Order: sequence, then C-alpha cells, then structure tokens
Amino acid sequence: MDLYESQKKYFETAYKNGAHGWPVTGASGPVVQFLKRFQPEQQNGRVLDIGCGEGRHTAFFANAGYQAVGLDYQTLALARAASFFEGDSARFQLVQGDVFHLPFLPGSFDVMLDYGCLHHVRRRDTTAYLRSVVPLLKPGGYFLLCCFSEHFKHHADEHRTRDWVAHQGHYDRFFRRDDFLKIFGKCFDVLEIKEEREALYAFYYVLMKKKGED
Repeated sequence: MDLYESQKKYFETAYKNGAHGWPVTGASGPVVQFLKRFQPEQQNGRVLDIGCGEGRHTAFFANAGYQAVGLDYQTLALARAASFFEGDSARFQLVQGDVFHLPFLPGSFDVMLDYGCLHHVRRRDTTAYLRSVVPLLKPGGYFLLCCFSEHFKHHADEHRTRDWVAHQGHYDRFFRRDDFLKIFGKCFDVLEIKEEREALYAFYYVLMKKKGED
C-alpha cells in the first residue's frame, strides 16, 4: 500500500476512536498572538487552514471576522468541525481535499495556516507541497506553520538516526531551526521561529511573510 494511503487510513482510525492526542478546540497560543498583531493591520480577508482537523483555528478566525476556510481530507474531522462551530456560518467554510491538490485560485488568501500537515509530508515531496501551497497566498500574506521539532519523541526510549520515521502506518518528519529558511526562504521572509517543549513533545512555531508585497 502507498504510504499516503496508509497514512490516510491511520488518521481515519484516529478520528474514529478519538485517541489522536491533538487539541480539538481553542486556538494555539502563537495563533492568538498572531491575530493580536495582524488584526490592527487588516481587519478582514480570507484565511486557509490546511489540515484543519476539528476546525479549531478555522473557527477562531471566523469568529474574529475573517472569511475562514478549513481544509482536510478526513470526512469525520470535517463533520466534527461543523458540529463544533458556533458563530456566523457565512464566515466559516469547510472543504474536503488534500494538500497536493488544493482547489483554490492563486492569490486567494491573506493568511494560511499549516498546523500539523507538513511534518507528515515526505521529504522528497517538499517541492510538490510548496508548489501547491505557496501560490495560493497573496504577496505580503502571512503563513503560520507548526511542525515537529528534532527534539520530539514518541516515547522516552526513542533514538533516531535520521530526521524522519515511518511507523504505525504513517510518516513523521522532524525539523531543525535552520530547515525553515532552507525550505521557505526563496518565497518567504521568516519573521519568527519559536520552539515549545513539554515532556516528550516538541514543536516549532514559525511565522512567515510572503515576499513580493505590492
């Protein structure tokens, strides 16, 4: 079975049994802080939440007055996102699709988020990811990224000799601080990189701005 097909089944099972372990409601701290900075600059616009899951960040931007679109390839995740949302439904849209085939026109969004998608994209497919994602953001638009740090561990005894693992039917990639400039530097100004560690878990939060602002 293709790794991405296996991975899709892995997440389908995770949503079915509810034991996936990631937050379901409430925006992450870096997203809340971003909005505090961004809202005085631009009080409306379109936001795309890639791999939105149960839609916590999609809902956050919709309730802040933006046209928010949540995209995921899991129907159960989207159904839960719809059931959890309480707000103006005209500002909240859910779309089924995957990151390599995003059904939007170039320049459609002012802000894009990827909270947990890129670290499940194989290294060799990074270029395909960028080719799909980058054109959708307007010049001067913001990209918020959250992904596994090199310090992330699945269990206390985990020892890795490379920056990725394929296990339990899915793929995890782990990033170093200097990876973001290498991957995104051609198209983005990297404004901020923060690492957050809690017990075995470690994530990078990255804020970027697309080059070519008018």
